[in-house]
Amino acid sequence: MGILGNIVKAFKGGASEVGEAIVDANAVRILEQEIREADQAIHKAKQSLTQLKATEIKLKREVSSLAQDIADYEAKAIQALEQGKEDLAREVAERIADIEAEHNDKAAEFSTLKDEVSGINNMIRKREQVIQKNKRELDKIKTVEQLQKTTAKMSTNFAATGNSQHRVSDALDRVKAKQQNWRDKVEAGQWMEEQASGSDLDNKLKAEGIGETSSGADDILARLKAKK
Repeated sequence: MGILGNIVKAFKGGASEVGEAIVDANAVRILEQEIREADQAIHKAKQSLTQLKATEIKLKREVSSLAQDIADYEAKAIQALEQGKEDLAREVAERIADIEAEHNDKAAEFSTLKDEVSGINNMIRKREQVIQKNKRELDKIKTVEQLQKTTAKMSTNFAATGNSQHRVSDALDRVKAKQQNWRDKVEAGQWMEEQASGSDLDNKLKAEGIGETSSGADDILARLKAKK
């Protein structure tokens, strides 16, 4: 109420810009409050609707019961007429008239209440749809607001530390350089081991095809022919 009170005062005073600023600054809180109040109103409306629906069901049952009573008394009146008991049949007819009057009154009340219950129910459903839409809008607003705060915080941190992004990039480059230097040293160590064992010279001779012994199929055939 305090927020809305300030808004009302601002507009009454002709300071529309101030009022708009207050609304903008508290838009999320105002929408949250409106949604809570709408949910409470819907809850109360549903309770009232439940009571009305119960009354509608009761009237429907009473109308049906009265209709059955009318049918039963009509059957009895016919029996009385068939037996020539017209005076008794008249009494039954009077009873039927009373029941029909009550039946018609309650039938009309039932029909009116049924329409009202249906209309109220449709209003509640439509209002619930609006509330759900507002809730989704509120979630989107909160998400964007949080994103804006996070972005602003990151920008502030970068500004406070100077060229923070460049510093991080330079630091990564130094780490990569150290790793490459380590790999170069490992490769150099392997080369030194090869030099010490003479494997480097062997590799050179092998590359030139010097000192290799052939074990091809031609050599094997030549050896077998010599044995003959």
